[in-house]
Amino acid sequence: MQYLKETEDQPKMFQVYLNQAWHEVFSYALAFEDSGRHEKKLLLTIVSGSDSALQSLKGAIDIGSRGGLKFGYGTKELTGYRFNGETSLYAEKGRYEKFAMTLNRNRKALAIVHDDVLNNSKYVLSFDGNPAHDIAQLLGGPQYGLHILPEWEETILSELLRGNFLEKHELYADDELFPGGLHLYSINLTEEQADLFIERLVKEGTIKFPRSGNGETVESTTDLTNYLLNYNELMVEKLSENVQPTHNPLNDSSLKYFERYPRELFPVQAHVSTAVAKRLRKQKAVIIQGEMSTGSAARSAISVA
Repeated sequence: MQYLKETEDQPKMFQVYLNQAWHEVFSYALAFEDSGRHEKKLLLTIVSGSDSALQSLKGAIDIGSRGGLKFGYGTKELTGYRFNGETSLYAEKGRYEKFAMTLNRNRKALAIVHDDVLNNSKYVLSFDGNPAHDIAQLLGGPQYGLHILPEWEETILSELLRGNFLEKHELYADDELFPGGLHLYSINLTEEQADLFIERLVKEGTIKFPRSGNGETVESTTDLTNYLLNYNELMVEKLSENVQPTHNPLNDSSLKYFERYPRELFPVQAHVSTAVAKRLRKQKAVIIQGEMSTGSAARSAISVA
């Protein structure tokens, strides 16, 4: 889709219809998923405007608006801007995170990002025009679960491009806000195809492991217990590199809230309760796993209370 070039008198804007009223905000980025329908699924936008207009936009997106979202440009008039629509959009209920941010010249803005972009589960955003590392993050995300070594990243990007497996999606981004460019990518491979793709590159020698080996040690492992004993340190190291915990007891303090209970928690219990409480702010349920007599039942009851 060809958008009208943005000028000072014709800035990009986002329009929302809520409670029988139209509201407009300025837009600095927009990405959507085109499924062939008239309305496109909103993936990302960065907007600024009046508090009432931003609240209306957040409300429409939270409830999963269909038909009430439009992207376009404004035409400057005597008392404001007249909105001209270019793309009709819809939002999926409960699938967006919202972040307050500051633009240049201290302008306040709001970023609204779909889970598929935020979690590297389907799409990846690249801010610097060099997406090799970002694509590696996508391959290492929940959709593919592949661990890509840093020295492989450029080669894998080249091979994906050569095989037409990498798709670059159309989006709009403000040149002043993103001087290095803003790009949205996805990989046209299933999980099994991605596994075979990396396997082929390893077998052909296109990508190589930093240390030589023939896999005999792993093949000689006959049970899970010995495997964990032999490789637990490496597994913990790799897990620490790729997973950032919500609550880290080495760096974070437990919530003071739990100190008000008549039954004082042990330090470990207080940290687990704090971690659970933090997760329950973002999701509906948490699993607490612990041996008998470690107080898991008490922690779960206190955390939910």
